[in-house]
Amino acid sequence: MFAFLAKTKKNSEKREERMHQTEDILDSLSDIGLARNNNEDSVITIIHPENPNLKLLAVADGVGGRNSGEIASNFAIHTLEKWFINESQAKINNINHLTKYLKKSIRFINNYLHIAKSYRNGCATTLTCAIINDTHTVIANIGDSRAYTVKNNRIEQITKDDSVVWYYYEQGELTKEELRFHRENSLITKCIGPDYNIQPEITVIENDSYDGILLFTDGVTDCLSDSKIQKLVHSDKETLAQTIIQEAVYGKPVKRIPKGKNFYLPKNGKDNATVALYFKRNQYT
Repeated sequence: MFAFLAKTKKNSEKREERMHQTEDILDSLSDIGLARNNNEDSVITIIHPENPNLKLLAVADGVGGRNSGEIASNFAIHTLEKWFINESQAKINNINHLTKYLKKSIRFINNYLHIAKSYRNGCATTLTCAIINDTHTVIANIGDSRAYTVKNNRIEQITKDDSVVWYYYEQGELTKEELRFHRENSLITKCIGPDYNIQPEITVIENDSYDGILLFTDGVTDCLSDSKIQKLVHSDKETLAQTIIQEAVYGKPVKRIPKGKNFYLPKNGKDNATVALYFKRNQYT
């Protein structure tokens, strides 16, 4: 029943085409990493066919045995794509409608995968997406993929991780930097597929409040600190997706980790790594 799902598009020609359909930078890239046999991440960055000011960015990190995670993340991304390109620009520009139907679309994805999990081993996924209309940006998140905004080359994480270690962080038991070194870092507390009636975290921000948006799966944020990402953001925005993936997968690991038996050194490229980004051209030219 998933036969119609397409593989994630990653070749350079399609990336270049996306970037030049609009004056802004809209780009994405995914890498299998150095330890996995397949890529269970999926990603999309597209503009609306009626209005180039309307944009969709999304990343999903599949969870499950065999190829179930890949199927789940692809299904989530392509369901969002279909909904977005078929929705009218008037409805996308209506924040109340946009928020309502984004939640509805995510619930549909969740319930479909929840039913499908009995046919597949697991069949679940994280999902982080950003929909940009003429005035606002709506960000939805389930799982431990992340969304950041960029303002004056400084980054700020907008989403919260649905994970065990994020709970420790909120309780003051871990610092933000310690999260990625903790042995329980891979334990997520919520994702799409396992349960009915899931509720995504929704954040609405004004477009004037940022210069750019970054979306990552944990294959990036487990290997790069916020301070490292912020340094990379100063580089050429047109090649930033490639720069970030290069550092996350093939860069040098840190030499020091927090002390204690609960911490370990994560190897670069230990997981699939995916980035989607958007930057306003007038903010960096």
